[in-house]
Amino acid sequence: MSGLDQPIVIANSSYHTGHERSWLAAEEQGFIREEGLERYVYLRGGLVPAQWEPEALGRAMWERGVDIAPSVNVWSAIRQRARGEDVYIVGGWRVQSAPKLIGTKGITRPEELRGARSIIRERWGMHIGIMIALQTFGIGPNDVEWIEDSMVAYGAGGADDLLRAGEIDLVSASGERAARLEREGYPVVLDLAEFFIQKGAWPPGRVVVATARTIEQRGAELRAMLRANLRGYWFSIDPRNHAYMRDLETRCRQASFNDDERMVRRLRSEAPPQDDDPRELGGSLVLDAQVPRQALADVIEGMVRTGLLDHPLAVDDVLRDAASIEACEQLVDRGLIDAGQLARWRRAKGITTEVGSR
Repeated sequence: MSGLDQPIVIANSSYHTGHERSWLAAEEQGFIREEGLERYVYLRGGLVPAQWEPEALGRAMWERGVDIAPSVNVWSAIRQRARGEDVYIVGGWRVQSAPKLIGTKGITRPEELRGARSIIRERWGMHIGIMIALQTFGIGPNDVEWIEDSMVAYGAGGADDLLRAGEIDLVSASGERAARLEREGYPVVLDLAEFFIQKGAWPPGRVVVATARTIEQRGAELRAMLRANLRGYWFSIDPRNHAYMRDLETRCRQASFNDDERMVRRLRSEAPPQDDDPRELGGSLVLDAQVPRQALADVIEGMVRTGLLDHPLAVDDVLRDAASIEACEQLVDRGLIDAGQLARWRRAKGITTEVGSR
């Protein structure tokens, strides 16, 4: 970690361009300066490959002097704490994505997915949450063959065409893409949004982590960082800022040295999305910067059940959330977050506590 007399060091753990947009928007819009974070270094391009993140994150942070790492897979942070590493979850970065799992014709229930094949971008990503959910129905981690192919998984129609051709048995899809497959007669095997709501709050997918010294001795800078990024989140989902965010994504992807990141896109349309489903508000962004404690406990339990963790951990051994709670409360009090829209988002994610409540 950096010295207390040095700028605080922030490094995105993920190389995904989409996970840099909120912070870069906060920089360009002046939110970071306005929130009082004057001295910082921001490292782009990924801190550690996702498949080694559960084993190497803490060591990578120590060697490179990183104080705060956004965009860490929640499963990695939990595994690191189980190993005794100086890595604590301090806030939410992405909720677990909740698409519909759509199967080949004839497969209608999760229990029937044993032996199925599916396309994913990478193994240590969204599909871990899907795998934990499927375990509830008796489908183990190795019962589905997960084929890694980022361009097919993200490419327009690629995975869907493989489903139609019978080459794979399962795709994850949402919005109009899911609706189109349903109209073609492909069954929804599991609606993850409904599944998560029935269990309680949507689980975290990616989180912000920090070292103990950062939390205990650089708390003002940590809170400023969380406030600035949270403002970046809300700025990015405002339809009035769609053209700017699309241009920012274009610039980021053009500057990336990663082949896939230069080719995929998140904001494809020049027009802002028109979707009134509250579950889609903000996409996967964590619009209160927090991690629901019961949802985190459920993730820990699911990791033990699937063999990703060999012993359970108490939530308080993993999560130190005072800074993220305060960040959200302060921005609401200052009128920089719409309290009504935030409440709507929290209800859609199954969060029943008041803003800032533990």
